[in-house]
Amino acid sequence: MKNIQTTLLIAAILVASVLGGMQFDQWRAKQKAAAESARLAAQEPPKNPPPLPQRGTLITAGDDVEVSGTAICAYCNWREGGSSCNTVLQMSTDPGIVFVLPNEQRTAMDKLTGTCAAGDYRITARGTITQYNGHNYLLVKNFDAVKTK
Repeated sequence: MKNIQTTLLIAAILVASVLGGMQFDQWRAKQKAAAESARLAAQEPPKNPPPLPQRGTLITAGDDVEVSGTAICAYCNWREGGSSCNTVLQMSTDPGIVFVLPNEQRTAMDKLTGTCAAGDYRITARGTITQYNGHNYLLVKNFDAVKTK
């Protein structure tokens, strides 16, 4: 009888420990998510972000177009392109910028420049250019990158 009671007590302690650990993990995950939310909310957009350097100037659409520019993040600089980082090529001449559409080449570019590109690389990209809402978009087929910083 005493062995059964001891076994039941040990089993109850083990079950309580597992349930307590699960509850602690859930609490910790909620705390981490809340901290990340607070961090993102604290990130203020620039007070007066500079205007997006492309309004009304478009590159002729085509399947085999080459563009060169500095890879930067449109979201971080102008709060353009959605709620996350978006790589653009900032050119020194018109049209100013070209948004780089997500595909496997963009993923390779992001690995090189970082998801939030900071202007450390000059990219020469070849691919398909299209336009939407007054902006140029590039679907990259291949690219070359040169570290500038």
